[in-house]
Amino acid sequence: MTDQLVPGALADLVADRPWLLVLVVGAVALVLRLLGRAGAPRARRGDVWFAMVPFRDGTGAKDRPVVVLSARGRRCTVVRLTSQDQDGRDGYARSPGTLPGLDRRGWVDLRPMELRRTALRRRTGDAGAAWLRWYEDAARHLG
Repeated sequence: MTDQLVPGALADLVADRPWLLVLVVGAVALVLRLLGRAGAPRARRGDVWFAMVPFRDGTGAKDRPVVVLSARGRRCTVVRLTSQDQDGRDGYARSPGTLPGLDRRGWVDLRPMELRRTALRRRTGDAGAAWLRWYEDAARHLG
């Protein structure tokens, strides 16, 4: 049976030391698991997270709530949320309701930005399909 699993010259080595095959398979499984995790949390569309978000002018970053619009690989596209009044400012809209993990209704920066998944700190809940539809409609009218 070992000959079917390991071709050629390695068959004798594995036959003499069957533990070696178990060790190699275990090491490969561990590496694949670590690579799949990559130290970053899993983010899904609609998730509300607190994330370390860079300022648009590049002068620093702040831990702030975001809603995930999409996630692929090690990056995700998010929109930033703020409690600061943004009435009358282009690119912002008042959120239709309070999102999970937040204590009040805030403002949404309608311009999406890309973050590394490692920037995500703490998941607080799911914004829901209705909120995502609201966002898509508001962003479409951004101009």
